[in-house]
Amino acid sequence: MKYNYLTDVKTETKSTGRTYYTPDGAYPSITTVLGKTADTTWLQRWIERVGEEEAARVSKEATDRGTLVHEYAERHFNGEDISDLSLQTLDVRQMSQDLIKMADSGIEEIWGQEQVLWSNKYRYAGRTDMVGIWKGKPTIIDFKTSKKKKYVKQITDYFIQCCAYAVTHNELYGTGIRNMAVLITVDSGEPQIFEKDAVPYLPLLKNRRMMFDKLQAVSNTSS
Repeated sequence: MKYNYLTDVKTETKSTGRTYYTPDGAYPSITTVLGKTADTTWLQRWIERVGEEEAARVSKEATDRGTLVHEYAERHFNGEDISDLSLQTLDVRQMSQDLIKMADSGIEEIWGQEQVLWSNKYRYAGRTDMVGIWKGKPTIIDFKTSKKKKYVKQITDYFIQCCAYAVTHNELYGTGIRNMAVLITVDSGEPQIFEKDAVPYLPLLKNRRMMFDKLQAVSNTSS
């Protein structure tokens, strides 16, 4: 491990989101910040169209599948045996294999996996999938699963999330990470790789963090 990462950080998950209790204070997770400030109009329309029960089923299925795929990728890069992958469903097997192959094509050095990072400046925390060298550049590497092919305009929040991890790593460890690689394994299609510079997403990150504070203030006032 290149850096002395902190591995044991207490977290608490409630209906309002997840909180990380870092050595410097309690901070909301970046996924909570982004989730609470996202435009969910499309999601509400989808739920109305398919019904709450079906929406809950599909969402749980996607979450469970994503968790398994992430787990197999992490185990692979830790040098652990993943022969039990053959016991999983076809979609989990294929998506895990695609993700591992895709990651192997660009990862040159792994600094850490599932590392807890936080920013005292912007007051959030999170756990990055991987940080290391991707195609010659220090990079935040994020793994995603999807039912369908994604387009850049659909995944702005993925880039904001990776930007948030780059900011925290640079703040805590004095690095200068700018590169972000989002690796998406698709259930019914070719895997996708998106590389972006984190810097243009910093203003978006700051804006969403301020929006979150405003929402929290309103919530506290009304409760």
